[in-house]
Order: sequence, then structure tokens, then C-alpha cells
Amino acid sequence: MALVRMRTLMAIVASLSAHLVFASTAFANDCSRFAEHRDSYLYRSSVGMEQALAQMAQQRGVPIEAAAFYWGGDLMRADDPASLRSLSLLTLASYGWRNNTERAETAMARIFLERDHAFAGLLVGLMLSDDQGEADFYQARAYLADASRAGNRDADAFLALFDRCHRRAMAFN
Repeated sequence: MALVRMRTLMAIVASLSAHLVFASTAFANDCSRFAEHRDSYLYRSSVGMEQALAQMAQQRGVPIEAAAFYWGGDLMRADDPASLRSLSLLTLASYGWRNNTERAETAMARIFLERDHAFAGLLVGLMLSDDQGEADFYQARAYLADASRAGNRDADAFLALFDRCHRRAMAFN
């Protein structure tokens, strides 16, 4: 009888161990997929604007930061959906500049919160979940969810990946 209990207990422990190993592997795969898609999306979104900004700065003979400042001001004054999208991309292009990560995150959040631009909500959600600045997964998820509710379909997809990756870790905190 004791031998049967011991074997049953060992079988349960083995089953539980296997489940935990496979669950952690799936979790790691979800996180690496999320990070890969996030980084690719941010890169693809910013590369065209980075090139346009560099070209503008070169044509005018000004530093790239000055070109971004003046172009950003024009886009803010225009205040239409296309200009807000361009302003979001311009802000994303400045995200990788030295000592500008936090400023770009704050500016992107303001574009979303003050101008109700769902694309900016998606971008700030992705920015807050990457390795470039200080990650804030709670805020990142909130922005992704808000952008999703505002109708951004890319935010829907990223939110699902984000939840599969981070939900468990966020629950333990």
C-alpha cells in the first residue's frame, strides 16, 4: 500500500514538473515573440521618418534635433490625423537619440492622451515595454489596451502577445 502511494506521489510530482517545464518554455517563447515583433514594428515604423528627418536637416544645414523641433512644431499646429501620425513617427525617430528616451516616451504619451491619437498609444505602449528606457509593463499594457479600444488593430495583436508574455509576471507582483 505504501509502495502504491509512493509511486502515485512520484507520478504526480513528475507530471507537475513536466507541466511546469513546458509552461515556462511556452512563456519564454511568447516573450521572445513579443519582443521580436515589438522591436521589428518600432524599427519599421521609424526608419522612413529617420531618413526624411536626416535629409531635411542636411538640406537646411541644421542639426537633426533642430530639424525635428521645427518640423514637430508645424505638425502640432496642423492638428489633423495625418499630421498627428507624422508627429508620432517623428517622436519615435527621436526615441533612440542619446539621453532622449524618457522625453520621447513622455511626448508620445501626451500625443495619445491630449490628442486621442490611437497610433501614438500603440507606440508608447511598445516603447514602455522595450529595453531602451526604463520598462513600465503596467503603463505599457494600459496604453496598448487604450489604443486597442480606440480602434488600433495593431494594438489588438500586440496586446494579445503582451498578455501571454507578461500577465503571469504582472499577477505575481
